[in-house]
Amino acid sequence: MLDKLLEPILSAIGQKLVDFGADKIKGKDSKSILKTLKRNLKSLSAKASDVEEQINNGEQSGKKKRKRQVENWLEEVRVIENEVRELGNEVQEEGFISRFFGGDQATELNERVNELVEESRHFGELLLTVYETRGNPMLTTKLFGEAFEENLERIWKCVVIDKVPSIGIYGMGGVGKTTLTKHIYNRLLEEPQYRVYWVTVSHEFSINKLQDDIAKVIGLDLSAENDEDKRSGLLNIALSRMKEFVLVLDDVWDNISLIKVGNPQSLESARLIITTRSLEVCHRIGCKENFVVETLCRDEAWDLFQETLGQETTLSPQVKEIAKSMAKECDGLPLGIITIAGSMRGETDIHVWRNTITELKESLLRLDDMEDKVFAVLKYSFDRLDPHYKREYKGNEYTKLQLCFLYCSLYPEDFDINKDKLTNKFIAEKLMDKRKTRKEEVDQGHTILDRLVNVCLLENTRSDFVKMHDLVREMALKITRGNPKFMVLARLSLKEIPTEEEYWTEDLEKMSLMENEISEIPEGIYPNCPILSTLLLNKNRELKLIGDSFFSLMCGLCNLDLSGTFITKLPHSVSELKSLNALILKKCRKLVFVPNLGKLLALRELDLTSTAIKEVPQGMENLVNLRFLSLLSISNMEMLPTGLLPKFKYLQCLYLPDGIQVPIEEIESLKRLEKFYGRVNYGCDLNRIIQFRQSVQGCYTTYFHFLIAPGVELKMELGMGNDYIFVIVNGHELIRREVIDLTLREHDIQHLEYNYCRGLSLLDELTRLNNSRSLKTLRINWCHEVECLVRLSTRNEQQLMMARDKLKYIEEIYLNDLQDFTCVVANLEIEEDVVAVAPLPHPLGIFSSLKILSILGCDKMKKLGLPLPDLQNLESILVAFCGGIEEIIHQGGRGGVVCLPKLKRIDLVGLPKLKSICEATIVCNSIELISLGGCRRLKKLPLFLPVVDDHAYSPPPNLQCISVDKEWWESLEWDHPTHKDILQPFLSFFPHRKN
Repeated sequence: MLDKLLEPILSAIGQKLVDFGADKIKGKDSKSILKTLKRNLKSLSAKASDVEEQINNGEQSGKKKRKRQVENWLEEVRVIENEVRELGNEVQEEGFISRFFGGDQATELNERVNELVEESRHFGELLLTVYETRGNPMLTTKLFGEAFEENLERIWKCVVIDKVPSIGIYGMGGVGKTTLTKHIYNRLLEEPQYRVYWVTVSHEFSINKLQDDIAKVIGLDLSAENDEDKRSGLLNIALSRMKEFVLVLDDVWDNISLIKVGNPQSLESARLIITTRSLEVCHRIGCKENFVVETLCRDEAWDLFQETLGQETTLSPQVKEIAKSMAKECDGLPLGIITIAGSMRGETDIHVWRNTITELKESLLRLDDMEDKVFAVLKYSFDRLDPHYKREYKGNEYTKLQLCFLYCSLYPEDFDINKDKLTNKFIAEKLMDKRKTRKEEVDQGHTILDRLVNVCLLENTRSDFVKMHDLVREMALKITRGNPKFMVLARLSLKEIPTEEEYWTEDLEKMSLMENEISEIPEGIYPNCPILSTLLLNKNRELKLIGDSFFSLMCGLCNLDLSGTFITKLPHSVSELKSLNALILKKCRKLVFVPNLGKLLALRELDLTSTAIKEVPQGMENLVNLRFLSLLSISNMEMLPTGLLPKFKYLQCLYLPDGIQVPIEEIESLKRLEKFYGRVNYGCDLNRIIQFRQSVQGCYTTYFHFLIAPGVELKMELGMGNDYIFVIVNGHELIRREVIDLTLREHDIQHLEYNYCRGLSLLDELTRLNNSRSLKTLRINWCHEVECLVRLSTRNEQQLMMARDKLKYIEEIYLNDLQDFTCVVANLEIEEDVVAVAPLPHPLGIFSSLKILSILGCDKMKKLGLPLPDLQNLESILVAFCGGIEEIIHQGGRGGVVCLPKLKRIDLVGLPKLKSICEATIVCNSIELISLGGCRRLKKLPLFLPVVDDHAYSPPPNLQCISVDKEWWESLEWDHPTHKDILQPFLSFFPHRKN
């Protein structure tokens, strides 16, 4: 870590300063700067060591994981560490002292270190509790076929009962190996004795990267060690400390030396599962049991075809026979069946079906190899993408769906692609139809992605991510080897830029070199690629130098992405790229020089986020076609030239550094602005902007994110008569700070959020609102010293009335990880051990408008502490992972029945001490969904079942589903023996969950 580097390097700098013979350089006290830098670096080093030790110790138990904020902070510390190491290499160079102190490098480094030290003071807890699932289940499709079900149970038995140390799952591409393994993974997540880790290996991999991937999922940091053998030893130590774990290596193409990745097969507590296309790979790795995944039989293939078509596609008898023939042509391969059926969703015309089967058979007629047939099936699905909507593209005709689909192949294999970032690429590449606003273009991009998912050419991995199946990607790459021509060399661990002419051809259109380890593009390399439109070099984290000649023969370059590289300057030849539409330099943290951009009149997107530039590039005033400009997180920039922003009359998105406040008149001049991030004068500018945007004729919905005070943010979504304003307060010592004025003249706040705050008094905060009736949503996350939302005295009528007036309009409350939280409403006159249960005597509830209540990770809470009047409008309640809660609803002596007239959903998950939902019977005819898991002490489901005319019980009229643990359901006690049978049809069991 940092402490090992500090003393010798800083001492060397100090000695060099003495030798240099100057206390001051260019008016700066160099000795004072060095002294401050030493102090701050040592503070950062000590804090980083403490954080590393605490999170490593905490993660060893398997019950905790580091917070994302902490992981990001450690990553920034590693960046500083690399920079300090580079200083050690440079300290003996001629002119170092003058550059380091005179060029502001020392001051800038000092400021960044100080920011990291300050940030660490607001972490709160470093670790989050890893609850029963210890991870998120993977999205997957339904298993089809008896063989799949048999394999699932046989593999499950090998892992859980027979404890086979290594298992191989093999079969041809697209047959469902990964789908089968995802089902096993999801089931294992529900087994409390196992920790389960998933790593995708893919065709092109390196031992170093695989070591990093395994280390990442188990929470181990290998960044300080480069030797493969030593890294393997660290992995082995970390794995050996785990009691029972399963490691899944998906999509293995070749032999892996398991010794190089921690030797998991040597550990008694370890189970290894690999998926591969080859039985030989299973043998070479040494799997003790191997399972082949076969294709589907004819009936199973037809079932899968129908399932994929969906119920909305009604087939006539004649069309159904054609569809069966089409399913047969796929030879039982699930991926082929899903893809072809997906392309036919909603189609009922028999002529279309006849034509489709004819064309499909013709494309397969002369193919004998099964893999070739698979590609032909996938290619046919690609060809069917909007066949009536073709457009000319580089001498060929493609639809916008096809162009967007092919673009996805530029990403590495098995890569989760963020939908928003991908949509921004579609916009920059001009792959879609033109729209009036950025929002409409984004909507169009997401619509295209949804369509590609619906036809099974992309798959959802998480809510905001998609990816390509590796076979689908191979099909796309086959297409792009022709026209258009792509060259994809992404994430291949390349150390040098390819120089061979076979890569840089004159007909090359798009080149992807993202996520490699290229460190330099030397002078003298000038690929002759006149029609190259896209060059992706992003996330080459070692890249520091690009020779000026490199871009000299790329006159057609439209999109250049260098984000996440370590370049210090952009070559002058970039100034001549007159066709450039997008220049992405985000997180080029060492970048200090950008050449004159005055000739780039076509430029529409310029992203300089988190660079080290001190001023905007020369020629910026000429970029009159800019639609997107980001200068976020540029700490060295102190001002923008006056009058610059009004030049960009088409600007739709503008993001400014935190420290820069531009004249309000310049913001007002941007009449097409839809998104803005920056600092304003809170007292007057804020209201002026709102009023101006509302007065603009034809103004579309706009989104503003303002910094209005230290640690206080305000976000606004403004539409025609439908404004939404919310305030976020981050990391404040609320009881010791100056009052933050939350009043917006003539405007109301709908959303209020507090993160990492101490001393929060909700009623005090709400008194600062202009209109507390407007507040609809309240979020409190990771705040210490919050014991309740409101503490009242039942003897103080005035206090009670004020609380009701301030709180009764709130409709949604979200509370997350409040370590001191005991109840929602606390009553001072009640003894401590029952403080959360007593109802307040007032006839109207404090939170009487409440519709949604979500409470996560509040372990000290024993009772909910929400009076019954506050539940009358409640529609959804979620209480999860609260280790101490014993009761949800307290009837407060009101008799044996509680009525919740609007409750539609109740989710109670991970509550090991919960004894009662409610001692009374709950009358709730509106209930639709009930989910109960991990509540082993709960013995009754107090749901009222109405009696029909013949004196028999019936289920609640709107009930749709009850999701529970099967074993727990069987152990429940019932007021009447028929109740269990009545609710049986609504049951959905969690897979093998144990309480």
